[in-house]
Amino acid sequence: LVLINSVLSSLPMFMMLFFKIPRGVLKKLDYFRSRFFGTTMNTKKKYRLTKWKIVCTPKDQGGLEVLNLDVHNKCLLSKWLFKLLNGDGVWQQLLKSKYLKDKSLTQVQYMLGDSQFWAGLMKVKDEFLSMGRFDLGDGTQVRFWEDSWITPRPLKTIFPALYNIVRKKSAYVRTVLSTTPLNVAFRRSLMGPNLQAWYNVVLMVAHIHLTNQRDRFVWRLHQNGLFSVNSMYRALLGVQALPYNNLIWKLKLPLKIKVFMWYLYKGVILTKDNLVRRQWQGDKKCCFCSLNESIQHLLF
Repeated sequence: LVLINSVLSSLPMFMMLFFKIPRGVLKKLDYFRSRFFGTTMNTKKKYRLTKWKIVCTPKDQGGLEVLNLDVHNKCLLSKWLFKLLNGDGVWQQLLKSKYLKDKSLTQVQYMLGDSQFWAGLMKVKDEFLSMGRFDLGDGTQVRFWEDSWITPRPLKTIFPALYNIVRKKSAYVRTVLSTTPLNVAFRRSLMGPNLQAWYNVVLMVAHIHLTNQRDRFVWRLHQNGLFSVNSMYRALLGVQALPYNNLIWKLKLPLKIKVFMWYLYKGVILTKDNLVRRQWQGDKKCCFCSLNESIQHLLF
C-alpha cells in the first residue's frame, strides 16, 4: 500500500500535469497497481479481496485512499484552467490569442490541429466550470446568459424558455448592462410566463454595478475562492463533507494492523466462507470443529 501511494502512483504524475492520459493507458496503470497490491512475485494464485474501486476510495469513506489516476488527472489539468482565467502571464496571453481570441472559455471547443495540452484542457473544461462561478468586475469576460455569475447556475438553465427566444445568446454582461432598459432583444413579443420571467431577470440584475477590475473566476468549493486539486478530487469522487469511517485510521497502531482491521470491517478476510464465494472447492468446515469457518467463528 505504501509503495503504491509513494511510487507507482507518482511515476506518471509529471505527464498527468500536462496531458489527458488515454483511457487505455490508465487501464494498464490500474492493472499493474492492483496486481501489485493483491499478489506476490511467485506464480501462486492469489484471490482479490476487494474491488479496486473501493481500494481507491478515501479512507474516511471506507477505502484505502489509493490515488484514482483518472480523477486526479482531471484535477491537475483543471488547475491550468483556473490560472488561465485569473492570471495574466505570458503563457496565458499566448493561449488566449491562439485559442480564445474574442471568445470566452465556455464558448470554445477542441478543434482538429489543436495541441495535446489544449485538447486535455477542453476535455475537463465542463466539469471545472460547473464547480465555480464568475465574480463580476468589468463584465467583459462573462456572458450574461451562459455563464454562472449572479447565481450558481447560468441564467439559461433557470429561464430556459426565455433563453430560447433571445436573439444574441452569447452577449457579455457589459453589453447587456450598457443601456437602460437592458440591451437584450427577443425574437418575439414577451407575454404571459415569458414576460414574468423577464421581470424576474431584471430584478435580479438591478443592483449590479460594474467596476474597472477584470472579471474573476471563483472556486465555489473553498471559502477563499481559490482552486485546490484536493477539493475537486473529493467532489468528483462524490465524497461527503462529513467523514463517517475514520476511526480505524486514527488509532495509534502500525499501518499493517490498521489495514488488517479494515479488511475485518469490510468482511473480506479469506476465511473459508469467503473462499467458497470465489469458486474455491475445498471443505468449508473449521479445522478444529464441525462448524463452518467465518470471520466471527475464527476470531471469537
